[in-house]
Amino acid sequence: MKFWLLCFSILLSCTSFATDQAGWRWVRVESISGKGWDVSQGPADVSIHGSEFTAKLFWQDSGDKVRIILAGTIKDGCIRATENIQECDYTGSTYQGRFERKKWDFDGTTGAESITLSDGWNMIGINRDLH
Repeated sequence: MKFWLLCFSILLSCTSFATDQAGWRWVRVESISGKGWDVSQGPADVSIHGSEFTAKLFWQDSGDKVRIILAGTIKDGCIRATENIQECDYTGSTYQGRFERKKWDFDGTTGAESITLSDGWNMIGINRDLH
C-alpha cells in the first residue's frame, strides 16, 4: 500500500495544474486488468460542510460536464466517499483517504490543500493552491 501511495504522490505532484490555479483539479489513476493504467484529469468542485464531503470531477476541456461524483463523510481529515460515475452502468467504488492542508509562502502561493483517495485498486487525487 505504501508503494502505491508513493507512486500516486509522485504522479500527483507531476500533474500540471496551471489551467486553473485558484480552483480544484483532480487526477484519477485506474488499474486496467492486464493492460496497465489509465490516467484522467480535469477541474473539480469540492464541498466540505461539517462532516459532509462532496466532489464533482469534471471532464477535461468539457465545460461543466460531470464525469464522477464523490459523496461521503469527513472526520478529523479522514474521508470515506462513494464514487458515482456519470453516464455509466458501473456503480463505482468506495474510496478512503485524507484531506491535508500545508502552508508555505513560495512563488505566489501560500500553501495547498490536497485530497488523496484509494479504493485499493484505483486512486484519486484532488488539490488546489492557496493564494
